[in-house]
Amino acid sequence: MSDGADDRVDRESVVSSGPTRIRVLHVDDEPSLGETAALWLEKTSEHLSVVTETSAPEALDRLAEEPIDCIVSDYDMPGMNGLEFLEAVRESDPDLPFILFTGKGSEEIASEAISAGVTDYLQKEVGTDQYTVLANRIERAVGEQRTADALEESERVLSTLMSNLPGMVYRCRNEPDWPMEFVSDGSLDISGYSKEALTAGAITYAEDVIHPDDRQEVWDAVQAAIEEGVPYKLEYRIETKQGDIRWVWEQGRAVDTADDGTAVLEGVVTDITEQKEREGQLRQAKQRYRRVVEQDLFGIYIIRNGVIEYINPKAASIFGYTPEELTDGMTAFDIVAEADHDRLRENIRRREQGDVGQLQYELTGVRKDGSRFDFEVHSGVIEYEGEPALLGALVDITDRKERERELEQYETMIETVGDGVYVADEDLEFVTVNDAMTDLTGYDRDRLVGSSATLVLSDADVEHALAVRDELRTTDRDVGSLDINLQTADGESRPCEVRFRILTDDDGTYRGTAGVVRDITERRQYERELERQNERLDEFASVVSHDLRGPLTVARERTELLHETGEDLHYRKARSAFDRMDDLIEDVLELARQGRVVEETEPVAIESVAREVWSTIRTGESTLSVSTDASVVADRNRLYSLFENLLRNAVEHGSTSPDSQARQDAVEHGATGSENSESSGDGVTVTVGLTTGSRPSTPDGAKADPAGFYVADDGPGIPPDERDRVFEASYSTTEEGTGFGLDIVETIADAHGWSVSVSESDGGGARFTVSGVDIVAPDETDG
Repeated sequence: MSDGADDRVDRESVVSSGPTRIRVLHVDDEPSLGETAALWLEKTSEHLSVVTETSAPEALDRLAEEPIDCIVSDYDMPGMNGLEFLEAVRESDPDLPFILFTGKGSEEIASEAISAGVTDYLQKEVGTDQYTVLANRIERAVGEQRTADALEESERVLSTLMSNLPGMVYRCRNEPDWPMEFVSDGSLDISGYSKEALTAGAITYAEDVIHPDDRQEVWDAVQAAIEEGVPYKLEYRIETKQGDIRWVWEQGRAVDTADDGTAVLEGVVTDITEQKEREGQLRQAKQRYRRVVEQDLFGIYIIRNGVIEYINPKAASIFGYTPEELTDGMTAFDIVAEADHDRLRENIRRREQGDVGQLQYELTGVRKDGSRFDFEVHSGVIEYEGEPALLGALVDITDRKERERELEQYETMIETVGDGVYVADEDLEFVTVNDAMTDLTGYDRDRLVGSSATLVLSDADVEHALAVRDELRTTDRDVGSLDINLQTADGESRPCEVRFRILTDDDGTYRGTAGVVRDITERRQYERELERQNERLDEFASVVSHDLRGPLTVARERTELLHETGEDLHYRKARSAFDRMDDLIEDVLELARQGRVVEETEPVAIESVAREVWSTIRTGESTLSVSTDASVVADRNRLYSLFENLLRNAVEHGSTSPDSQARQDAVEHGATGSENSESSGDGVTVTVGLTTGSRPSTPDGAKADPAGFYVADDGPGIPPDERDRVFEASYSTTEEGTGFGLDIVETIADAHGWSVSVSESDGGGARFTVSGVDIVAPDETDG
């Protein structure tokens, strides 16, 4: 049986072997199906004329009454099925093309059909494309049968011609005796010896037929021609069985090589005395072959030295010329695009140098009106009027090339789409996928195609997809969409959006879906982040509305009292309320800024940042100790802000001296000073270092353990029942504090993907630990 690729044949070259119309008998017990098939077949091909019958017996009656070129039959029919019908047809016409066109397909039926002598077997499908395939199969089957009939007739003519030639055709081994493997009947007329006598070896052509005086000269001439790779043409004398001396003309050449390396010769020997009779017979044979060649089977040409010596009407019509125009001095280069001249010139050169193999190649032709088209060439070498020439057949493949280009463009578009593209049948099995789909799932194309969608979907997603599909099939909507979690080959669950269409054939029968699958991982992350930039906004709004209400009320009341009394105390209290509102607003803005996800990071030395921050805040009698020279991979500005809030918190809440409130007031308002030298008193000692078990990465490139750093003090610490609340916005243990400092610390940590916690330090104070940090060895930092 042929496959789909074989159906792409040039229609003109197939159906042109006989009448322009092909009469088709279509047999199907469903009248509507038969009529529909007839209409589509005649619409698909102008060469087809279709008549229909609804049963095999009726079809046999019609077959007996009128000529039919091809039968197309269903298999499953009452009374007499398709195979029984085929057997009945074969009894009367063994060669009539018979195509089994059935909706009931199986290997068993196909095997039985082949055994019964079916020409072709095609299973019914949904859609009108099947009629294009069926039309091609019909035209090809009829064309091949007509070609076979023509070849049989040609062989009969050739056999008759060989029998009538006044000469002897032979095949022999190139040995001194020239032992004959085949001799035609003409040997009796030429030599008086029968072909059986010559092939049996009792009589040798060299010793018993060739005249003794000419034997060496004939041998030498044949050997020289074989060595040069050219045909030999000889005239010499022979002695007949009756003792007569005759002159003969022989032409032959080496055509093969035996297993032992001996050349095999084929040739013809004719009696020169009957030359005129022989020439008449050759002219007759030439005319017969010309009639065969000039039928519209194929485009045929003969080219010698680049000049068109002969071209049949079929080939001439392809180029838009008459045969007379093309053979009036035109060359092959006149009808081939200039871009293909080098290829054409190379092929002609190869032929002229004795390359006798078959060549098949494509060229761009130029018609008489200047338009261009694609054609395919099959060529070989012949001897034409005593010189080597190219004999070839050509086929117009413009339509085929255009279809190939369109398919290539379609495939290119599908493959360049960044999203996964698929086609699935009604059973949810993948029929087609693009490269992006394989990248998305992690499965290669061979694994996906033919597999069920359940390979990449959970049971819940399959149920959801079927529900959306079924809903779409009952509505007028063109496109359905759903979100799924694609299950990849490596076990990942990847969020994706699927947009798909329902596929149907012409009668509306559901045939599957075609869709686009888009990875929405980043979109989901963005949505989660947006939901979190929203939660923060709600939190900010709540904090601002709550915390600003108190100082705003104080400011309003003190302003009214100041207006009434003019006392300076009310001015100071109002000013303090305004300052607190300013601090609240600044901290809220800082919190909003620090909440953005960190995108660019670099190694930043912990000690450098900690000491730089320490130098900018009012530290009083407190001291700083940094026990590491490692670096942390972070956004430098945000890391600075994190240390600024942690160190201020340690100084403000860790000191127990009477003036700590004054220092706290200064810190809350961003005051700076130089009291940052290491000293003693009732200030606190603040320690910065790596968490226990942290291992910095080494210069050889080994990655660091996800570790962290800490900021600890030896102050009063934070009670255990308060530790869960210290990171809440607006939480503060003093009236003057805004309560945003530690909330900012946690926000900065979250933006880096870190976590922050609070515990008791070794000195009994507070210890804030930042975890999940990439620690870098000193050699890798920028200092």
